[in-house]
Amino acid sequence: MTAKFSLRLLQIVLGVVLFLYSAELVIEQLHTAHHSLTFVALLILGSVEAVAALVFLFSASRGGPVLLMTFAGAALIHVLHGQAGHVGVLLIYAAAVTAVMSGR
Repeated sequence: MTAKFSLRLLQIVLGVVLFLYSAELVIEQLHTAHHSLTFVALLILGSVEAVAALVFLFSASRGGPVLLMTFAGAALIHVLHGQAGHVGVLLIYAAAVTAVMSGR
């Protein structure tokens, strides 16, 4: 298995997984009864991340930076809601996106 193939596989798996998770977030928000500022922030963040994940599948240089920004926004929301433990997963996603972007 070559490094190029490994990075492409990582790009595909990461793009699909991030799209599915962000689509799930958007769907959950749309089924929420209360619509607060957090609702709007999560709806926007999830929507942007879903689109960026799809773009990332075909162009890491275009979708990657947007994904990194959404991870930063998600980390901020987690910290503000006392969920700092969830930031680690976002850091792993950011490292994988960065690896794919640097391998191109």
